[in-house]
Amino acid sequence: MKSRMFFAFVERCKVQMRFSAWMIVVAVVSTLVPWPSAAHAGVEEEIGELRKELAEIKKEVGEIKNLLQSALKPPNPPKVTAAVGVSGRPSLGRQDAPVTMVEFSDYQCPFCKRHFSAVYPILKKDYIDTGKLRYVFRDFPIAGLHPHAQKAHEAAYCAGEQNKYWEMHDILFDNSQDLSIPALKRYATKIALNGDPFNACLESGKYAGEVEKEIAEGTQAGVNGTPAFFIGPSGSGEKITGTLVSGAQPLTRFKQIIDDLLKGANQADKSRPNN
Repeated sequence: MKSRMFFAFVERCKVQMRFSAWMIVVAVVSTLVPWPSAAHAGVEEEIGELRKELAEIKKEVGEIKNLLQSALKPPNPPKVTAAVGVSGRPSLGRQDAPVTMVEFSDYQCPFCKRHFSAVYPILKKDYIDTGKLRYVFRDFPIAGLHPHAQKAHEAAYCAGEQNKYWEMHDILFDNSQDLSIPALKRYATKIALNGDPFNACLESGKYAGEVEKEIAEGTQAGVNGTPAFFIGPSGSGEKITGTLVSGAQPLTRFKQIIDDLLKGANQADKSRPNN
C-alpha cells in the first residue's frame, strides 16, 4: 500500500513539475514582452503560489522517502542469550578468567576453519594466554552436511585420553579437507599418540554418545549452525549465561563483546567493599 501511495504521488509531482516549467516560461517571456500591469501582477502572484506548492511537494517527498526507508529497513535481530554448560568440557585459559567464550563447532565446517585460522590465534594470544578469557570447545558436527565430522569429534576425545586433545583439535582443523578414518589414524601418529589404544577407541565409537549429547544441548541453547559462540561472565557454576554470536564473525566483533564484559567485571571488582 505504501508503495502505491508513493508512485501515485510521483505522478502528481510530474504533473506539477510540467505545470511549473510552463509557468516559468511564462515568467521569462513576461520579462521580455510588455504586459499590462494588472496581467503582469497576476503572473507574479501565480509564480509565488507555485513556489509555495513546490515547497510543499518537496516536504511531502521527503516524508514519504523517510517512511519507505523505515518500512524497508530490516529490523535489528533480537539479542539471544542462553545458559550453556562449561564444567567438564575441554577448555583453555584460566578457570577463574573473568570472561568465558563457549564455541559450538564442526571440524569439517569451512566457516569454523576460517574462525580457527583467522580469529582464534589472536584471541588466544591477546585474551586466553593473558588470563582474560576462558575458552571452552563443544561439539556440533552437522552430519547432513559434513559426513566425516562426527568421527573427527570422537577422535579428539580419544586423543584426550592421552592428554593430547588440543593437539588433535588443531590438526583436525588444519586438515579438515580429509577427515576419513584412515586420515584420523595418520593424524594420531603425527601427534605421537599410542596408536593401538587410539585406534581401538575410535573404532569402538566410545564417544559417539557424548558427541550426540553435545549436539542436543547446543540445539536446546539455540544453536542451528556453526560456528556458534556464547560469550558471558564466567561465574562460578557449571554453566555460564552468554550472548549468542552466530557465524565466523570478524575479530572486531569478538573484541567488542569481550572488552565490554571485561570492563564490566573491572567495575564490579572496584565496587566491592574491601574485606
